[in-house]
Amino acid sequence: MKDEELDIRPEAGILGVFSRLSYKTWYAIAEFVDNSTQSFFSNEKLLHKDHIDNVHVKIKYLPEENELIITDDAYGMELQDFKRAVKLDSKSDHPDTRNEFGMGLKTAASWFGEVWSVESTQLNSTNKYFTEVNIPLLREKKVNSVKIETSKCSKEEHGTIVHIRNLTKQISTRTHSKICSLLESMYRRDLESQKVIIEFVSGNNSKILHFTPYEPLTYKGEIWKMNLDYSFEFKKKQYKVKGFVGILKERENGGKSGFVNAGFALFRRNRVIIGGEGQNYKPTEIFGEAQSTISHKLYGEIDLEDFPVNQAKDGFIWDNGLEEEFIKSLAPRIKKIRDLAAKTVKERTKEDVLSKDTSEKTYNDTKPFADKISAANIGIIPVAKKTISNPEQELFDDYIQESNKEEKFSEAIRSYSIKMNQLKETKFNVSWKEADSKNWIDVKTDTDDLVEFYININHQFFKPFSNNSDFQTVLEKFVIAYMASEKKAKLASKDGKIPANSIRNLLNDFLALIDNGD
Repeated sequence: MKDEELDIRPEAGILGVFSRLSYKTWYAIAEFVDNSTQSFFSNEKLLHKDHIDNVHVKIKYLPEENELIITDDAYGMELQDFKRAVKLDSKSDHPDTRNEFGMGLKTAASWFGEVWSVESTQLNSTNKYFTEVNIPLLREKKVNSVKIETSKCSKEEHGTIVHIRNLTKQISTRTHSKICSLLESMYRRDLESQKVIIEFVSGNNSKILHFTPYEPLTYKGEIWKMNLDYSFEFKKKQYKVKGFVGILKERENGGKSGFVNAGFALFRRNRVIIGGEGQNYKPTEIFGEAQSTISHKLYGEIDLEDFPVNQAKDGFIWDNGLEEEFIKSLAPRIKKIRDLAAKTVKERTKEDVLSKDTSEKTYNDTKPFADKISAANIGIIPVAKKTISNPEQELFDDYIQESNKEEKFSEAIRSYSIKMNQLKETKFNVSWKEADSKNWIDVKTDTDDLVEFYININHQFFKPFSNNSDFQTVLEKFVIAYMASEKKAKLASKDGKIPANSIRNLLNDFLALIDNGD
């Protein structure tokens, strides 16, 4: 077929100006990925007929040759689309897609290097098109047109190759991981769908990009992640907000700080506009200062389909008050989840200690041990040694007093029925409280049939450990054994006298009943 001259005016010299655009490397590369993925999604049904169910986009950086090559096996372009991709003042026919401006390929290629070419063929077409744009040569010769070469190819061939030479923007080795990380975040939904494969190659090193979704916190049996789906009005126009907001699960085993993953990833056309590792959106009206607790925990994905974006697609055009209105609409809707994110792990754990869920767990862990004490007292299971009877009357007056200071009580009461002997059974009701008292146990009721008491988990001796769930069970078992020893000693006393070592010996016997099965 005959080659064709394409007038790319306005003046081709303007291409050189694109090199001074304030692109970030990953956003410039994203322009090519946008074109490739949109070519696939717009023609997915046609590709599927030929049993093509995904697109492979390869970004290949050749540092020694000073070249960058982006290839895809998407649908490809016929002549009219090919011309539009190269011509400077040609706008997209599809303003509701990722390549809505029709400028991405031209601007990004010219930003990266002085000479770039495009080659493309559409699925089931026998025509392959090629053109090269040499910016220094066009400027020198004051030429405003490029030649489109047409050649024949197989109908099975499809896809596009963008080849950029004489790079003016090199990609340093330390930037490689950042590019991969941000592209993984930017196209996370494409990658998760497995319809898009993105490969980054530098020299002899190759990486297939992959995104692992962040896990939300599970707290008090609830997954702390809430959906958003609402609209608000600004300057007589409706703006849709959809997505989710959550709290990040605490990192484990010294994992990466939550700070780099916290924040909102803001989407448009299913592609991140603002967001990525260390780049997420964190308005101070919601997140507070940079190192606040919230800024390490609150995260989310929010789709802003009605919001206009800039040409580089690395930000929204919302300086006219739209951003403030968006934040104003969002903040009250996420108050509950934001308030929890504001609490430190230590503060949350302190609340957990007094919660119903923690109470039930402690009871279930302690009940078998209380049953063993009962069995030992009536001779069903042996104890370590014979205990001394005739206990001395001594009620530990130093810890029975109630504290006069402000206290926080757990609403949950755990009840353990323990047989003291063949005829007598005593119920021990225990709950926890936080108090500034010197007492670690406060007894409310003390009769032969019922002992009601509180364990002060805020006591200075236990405070360093009481937020640990394993220690909570250990503490409760110990206290139950302690109080049962006291009660048994009292019931066995004669003339109101308890030998000084009686309670200690009983306690030793009861604690000896604990094994790993409890």
